[in-house]
Amino acid sequence: MMKKKINKKYIPFLIVVFFLIAAQAYVSYKRHTINKQFEIVVGKVSGVQNLIKSSPSLFYNYYVGGKLYSSSKKIEGSFSKYKNRFYPVKYSLENPSWSEILLDQPVTDTIEIKKAGFSLPKKKKNRFQEF
Repeated sequence: MMKKKINKKYIPFLIVVFFLIAAQAYVSYKRHTINKQFEIVVGKVSGVQNLIKSSPSLFYNYYVGGKLYSSSKKIEGSFSKYKNRFYPVKYSLENPSWSEILLDQPVTDTIEIKKAGFSLPKKKKNRFQEF
């Protein structure tokens, strides 16, 4: 019987391929878990990170059971239209830190925003308003 040897120069390539497959499987499992059993809360877009070689990621915060969670999502286009705005966040009941922000459905109801644990910015008074 002849045994075939794996050429050692292919080992780093095989390791990278393995980790890419594992990462994709993890992302798929996470997405499936979020869609299987979920709750929806209000979240606030808090920041952005612009990377040179990829699209920007926006960061958002949300509360579950009084605990603050943070996550991110890659976006196309301008961050300014999302900045400091509120959106529904779908999170997994199995793991509340796994979430997805729904950027096509802005939340504008101030009562709902306050119930979600966020405070609204105070309105600035101009010099023509009475105090």
